[in-house]
Amino acid sequence: MSAGRPSGSLSWRSAPIVAVLLACEGAAPAPAVVGPKLVQEAASSAAVVDDVAAPTGCADHSSFDVSSAPPLPVTPYTGTFEQVWEIVRLKHFDPTLGCLDWPALRLEYGARLASVEETSAAYAAMNELLGRLGQSHFHVLPPAADSGDDDLPHGAARAPLALRWIEEQMIVVDAAVGGIASGVPQGAALVSVDGRAVSELVARTRARTKRTSELAFELRRAVDGWLSGEPGTQRRIRYLDPRRGDREREVAVACALPPGETVSVGNLRDLATTVEWRMIRGTTVGYLAFNYWMLPMVQRVEAGMNALRDAGMTALVLDLRGNPGGVGAMSVPVARLLLRETGSLGVLHFRDFKQEFLVAGSPTAFAGPVALLVDEGTASTSEIFATGLRDLGRVQIVGGRASAGAALPSLVERLEGGATLQYVVGDYHSSKGSVAEGDGVVPDVLVVETRADFVAGRDPALEAAIRAVSVVSSPGG
Repeated sequence: MSAGRPSGSLSWRSAPIVAVLLACEGAAPAPAVVGPKLVQEAASSAAVVDDVAAPTGCADHSSFDVSSAPPLPVTPYTGTFEQVWEIVRLKHFDPTLGCLDWPALRLEYGARLASVEETSAAYAAMNELLGRLGQSHFHVLPPAADSGDDDLPHGAARAPLALRWIEEQMIVVDAAVGGIASGVPQGAALVSVDGRAVSELVARTRARTKRTSELAFELRRAVDGWLSGEPGTQRRIRYLDPRRGDREREVAVACALPPGETVSVGNLRDLATTVEWRMIRGTTVGYLAFNYWMLPMVQRVEAGMNALRDAGMTALVLDLRGNPGGVGAMSVPVARLLLRETGSLGVLHFRDFKQEFLVAGSPTAFAGPVALLVDEGTASTSEIFATGLRDLGRVQIVGGRASAGAALPSLVERLEGGATLQYVVGDYHSSKGSVAEGDGVVPDVLVVETRADFVAGRDPALEAAIRAVSVVSSPGG
């Protein structure tokens, strides 16, 4: 995949929480598709070219002479490993790679490949090397024929269920995604999908994750993969039924293509994009949600905001739960709908330049209070948007747990031989120096979510967000 200057990211390892891909200027949909206003707003986030100096006392690996490096043992995986090592050396935003001795690590991990017998062990070693960098969005996957990874998605369609890790169980929080009934009750606890046991997945995932949000994100990603398939494919779903004293039941649920206008960018094809808005019954609080950051969606987001304001909205709940990111440039025109004063959502620092998400204030922007909902599926551009607006004092963050903590922009590249590498190319800081990578966006209002809430059909985080903006809501937004 060829790449120009990066402008945002989204998560590529989950479905439909699609995994992370950095959308480049060359890969993004043409701004003319969505009209001249978008062109103007997206242009306000233009990159500024700077030289990035290496930290004092650390070796700059960009000048390393690869031709003088000792050869590695010849294995079926050495060629892929050399590509991974070299791409990271040349394209990571930090030429010192966090002061790691990258040439020495090449020898260490290259030698380890000589002792492995299975593809899974070879790629585990490569991913361990990438893990030494301590950042999200680093992963190398074998060619599909050699993957053997049952957690990966197997098609664009999916069983119409949404699940989250709540009270140490995978709980159905939406039993009819896209308005398609699944037949599984809300609040059910997932036991297995096609014989794959959730308990085994939890044990494996817990062993390699450190934070609760990271565990919840990875479990959600894996289960969404299990639920994916070609249209019409049946998934056997075993669950604990809360309506029958948690007795185990099993149903066959057909995978269906999610509704919504499809958008393609880079390696991500035919994403079903949705924009939803409504007034919260009995209030003057508006609700707005969208599932990706893709430039063609801006007009629908603007239409939703206009409809809510015409309906008398005095406060807004912006729901970015499960939104994994997308094209970073979309954050600028969306933020302008909420900012009357010019402000910056922050800066992405790349190896040779930086890009600031500068938002020109709009005198007609919505001025009422805004609560922004996050969960473990909120990632990348969504985290940058949330962090940037919070540091500008414009939003209050509400949620049951911190966001994914995967905010760094990345690229996905197909390697010779068929493997796929995702790698970080930039670093993010808000206008106040805040970061979302690692610990994620921690809610200002942290909500206790229970399985009983979802069994009863409640959404405690949304209820808390409505209360938060209703307290300070006033006419004139």
